[in-house]
Amino acid sequence: MGNEAIIGKKEQAKEFKMLNTIKKIEEKFKLYKTKGASEEIIAEAERQLNLRFSEDYKKYLSMYGAISFGSTELTGLNIDCYANVVSVTLKEAQKNKFFPKGSIVLENTGVEGLLILQQPDGEVYEWQNGKKGASFRNLEEFLESKYQ
Repeated sequence: MGNEAIIGKKEQAKEFKMLNTIKKIEEKFKLYKTKGASEEIIAEAERQLNLRFSEDYKKYLSMYGAISFGSTELTGLNIDCYANVVSVTLKEAQKNKFFPKGSIVLENTGVEGLLILQQPDGEVYEWQNGKKGASFRNLEEFLESKYQ
């Protein structure tokens, strides 16, 4: 099997895992989602933020655009400013000179300045008042924590 076939199978496995996670969320919560974002829209958002999204965040954007369920409202694309990843990340970076470079705001919890951020390597972590809190290896692990 060639490298392209192996990469294709890995991508299919990641997509299946994301679909499975979202399905589990839907079993417990009412899920709201926007339209998936095109590669062009995702590339433009990366350009505006001058960074690269993690691969799992790109997959999430292309599949769902943005989602919300229960008290969780993730940023994304194809959505208004209040949950648009570009708008929210730029706003938070302007408000706080210590905002971690290269990070995006995955969620603004609205609770005492607690943000959920993601690094380009996929790590998702809590960030509050300049301090890093709980962390997850990737978006998948973070979402799994929301329905368990």
